Amino acid sequence: MVSDGLSSGAKDEPTPEGFTEEDLRLGRKASKTMDRLCVIALVACLAMAAFVLINVPWDTRMPYSGRFGRNGIPAPVALIPALIVLFGFWRSGKKSDSHHMRKGSRVGMYIAGGTIVLACVFFQWRFAEAILIEGGFLSV
Repeated sequence: MVSDGLSSGAKDEPTPEGFTEEDLRLGRKASKTMDRLCVIALVACLAMAAFVLINVPWDTRMPYSGRFGRNGIPAPVALIPALIVLFGFWRSGKKSDSHHMRKGSRVGMYIAGGTIVLACVFFQWRFAEAILIEGGFLSV
């Protein structure tokens, strides 16, 4: 019998009330897919942050002239939020019951989760670009 690797250990645990074996199998698959997507995005965001921090001076600040100050946000601080969101999202998929999903939850995870991960990568890209411009590495 060929195993897809998704049901390892599934026979040992009892089926939670209201879930079918198919729900749990597909839930594990969705959870693993989102875990992989989060790890790939986290590595990409870390690479962007490392590139920025290597190529701009440490005292570079994000351009900001809002109502709470005129001096901007330090570059290392501006690159942290996407990493925190991605790490938290990845950790939430590591809970023991993260695969308890029915069809609606799985579809929602793929749509909302994928959107959140892609938004983190996009905003990290935009922050990195702004800091590189401000630091003089890129020209406008």
